[in-house]
Amino acid sequence: MFPARYFAPIGVLLAVLAVPAMSPGKDLSPVPKKVDLKKAPKAGTPFTIELYKKQWRARIEAIRASGTIPILDIESSYNPGKLNVRKFAKEMDKAGVALIAFSPQVGKKAYVNQGQVWTDNARRLMHVDPWRYIPVSPAGIYPAWSEGPLQFLAETILRVEKDGYPLMGEFEFRHYPSPRQYRRGASYRDITIPINGKAGHTLFAFSGQSGIPFHIHYEIEDTLLSSLEEMLKAYPKARVIWCHLAQIRYRDRSTRYNAATVRRLIETYPNLYFDLAFGGPDSRYPGSNEYQARIWDRKTRGIKKEWVQLIVDHAWRFLAALDLGGDRMDRLTDRTREMRRFLDGLPGETREIVAYKAGWKLLFDEKI
Repeated sequence: MFPARYFAPIGVLLAVLAVPAMSPGKDLSPVPKKVDLKKAPKAGTPFTIELYKKQWRARIEAIRASGTIPILDIESSYNPGKLNVRKFAKEMDKAGVALIAFSPQVGKKAYVNQGQVWTDNARRLMHVDPWRYIPVSPAGIYPAWSEGPLQFLAETILRVEKDGYPLMGEFEFRHYPSPRQYRRGASYRDITIPINGKAGHTLFAFSGQSGIPFHIHYEIEDTLLSSLEEMLKAYPKARVIWCHLAQIRYRDRSTRYNAATVRRLIETYPNLYFDLAFGGPDSRYPGSNEYQARIWDRKTRGIKKEWVQLIVDHAWRFLAALDLGGDRMDRLTDRTREMRRFLDGLPGETREIVAYKAGWKLLFDEKI
């Protein structure tokens, strides 16, 4: 049974039913007009997920019928002021990206000047284009989350429950600046919030009680693993997506993590999932000048055999992800190409599970 929070009053249902059906032909789904997302109307809440799912299913099937494996991107975020919804929709269609679980960012100015720790922009996005996006709560990033995690989390939980969000955004508990951020000296993105502190306990407990999944950005380091396992043991029903499988930025800080480690974690904690957003074989982290995506065999430029076998054995625990963000909205095509390169290294049935079926099952407790 789908949670009651996903059903809306009859007026909201009728409003969504009035949205035009997916058009056949050139476009996989209706392409929205170019609008200012910050000024767009908001979709009604609670979100009518069961009705949205009909459109999402149709879009997935249309992409499959074209001979392309659809991709459900489980983790990306966006800056509402930088998203050209019309252009982006066309790029998604061309790339075969069926759905993006898109998390809006609370900007620095909004936080500093207005004390804002929440944005309703996911509702605006769902009004403008309900065919391509899954609503996600705001990303737990600098500064709204890192400067005041308990306040941010309290508002997030309140709104997620009230509005019926099926997924929470990425919470950065331990985060190094990305390569782009490192190069431009954005040291404010070097974030440490104890995962077993009060904010972590609150988040894990809420997920365990509600069944709503959430993402964590948690660097893979020896000194951090025990705290994560402590939380997974304490909250076995919390549905945790650990972002960036096998992305290790400093080798000497991570001496125990490998495919066998991930296998043990998966077989010990049934609600732990991994997203597959990481760089290609040549991706280096500038802070260490090391190749950061440890899943690749750089000699063959393919996936290491032990990782392929792990993913085949536990395919439903691995989720396609593009990891788009406010400073890289122009990377959709490149990221999708990289994702498909990875998927091509997996057997056919596993490929489809990882590309979109596992994400759908996690979010909606059903297979597609």
